[in-house]
Amino acid sequence: MSDRSVAQSGTQFRSSLRTIASRFGADDTTVRNRYKKLQESGAMSGWKLMINPTFFACRMGEIMVDVESGSAKADMIRKLKLVDGVIMLMNFYGKSMWIMFMYNSDESYSRTVELVSRITNAETMIKARMALPRSETERLTETDVAIIRALSNDARKSYILVAKELGLSPKAVQKRVDGLRRENTIFTFPSLNIGRVRGLIPVSLSYVYSNKEAKSLVDREVLSHFEGSYLWGGFSDPNYGFVMLSAPTMADIQDFLEWAKSQQGIASARVDIPLEQFSFPEKLIERLGERSEGASLLREESS
Repeated sequence: MSDRSVAQSGTQFRSSLRTIASRFGADDTTVRNRYKKLQESGAMSGWKLMINPTFFACRMGEIMVDVESGSAKADMIRKLKLVDGVIMLMNFYGKSMWIMFMYNSDESYSRTVELVSRITNAETMIKARMALPRSETERLTETDVAIIRALSNDARKSYILVAKELGLSPKAVQKRVDGLRRENTIFTFPSLNIGRVRGLIPVSLSYVYSNKEAKSLVDREVLSHFEGSYLWGGFSDPNYGFVMLSAPTMADIQDFLEWAKSQQGIASARVDIPLEQFSFPEKLIERLGERSEGASLLREESS
């Protein structure tokens, strides 16, 4: 899972386990057993489908907060889940939390930031805006909506099964899904709690660029240096970047941070260890009640 503008790789979520085994040079049974254990542990429980927020004339923002020591983070998370625009949360070890949210104007962006600040009583806050590819779909048909709903909680569900449920042909289902993907209207991502992967210490390394001109070089240096431990990253904000890494030992985490701080193009850096992740793609699926006409109207008003 990578930001395509920097790391030219994608999520081949429909790859068979046999194909994955072949890429690793591993035995099919070994890969199948390891995948089963990842699912049973809750590390990767499935694949979900998400609507591109730009279809609803929305954009995406991120907030990293440090809450007060001793604060009840569980209660904060419960409240943040109820915030309309929040679609993903990551809870880190210690005082930190990361929130991803959608907004449709500078005013709604400010409102969400203020609400998050109040709920968390944040000591510090880092804000960033994500650049998303624009949805090229003008309108969704009733068939499109039915297919999206059928795949929303299990994006790997076979097209044969979806076709049977909806009274369509498998070829028609696949054609429409492929079309919506090409139009950047639907994305797929894993229900991932990386902190549950045994034998792996997940580390979020986030950094602030010393200036905008340094961004391109810094991102390339980060990807090159951490090639062996890189999992995924976000590089779309002009002032702030992050990578998710796997650390062999706790001692390596400090080495990650010290290396980042030594780079001339990085003004500041921090590392955090994720404990759990929550995602709410259903908030976007619910908006399909507006469907094509409503979404098209929102887009026209926005532009």
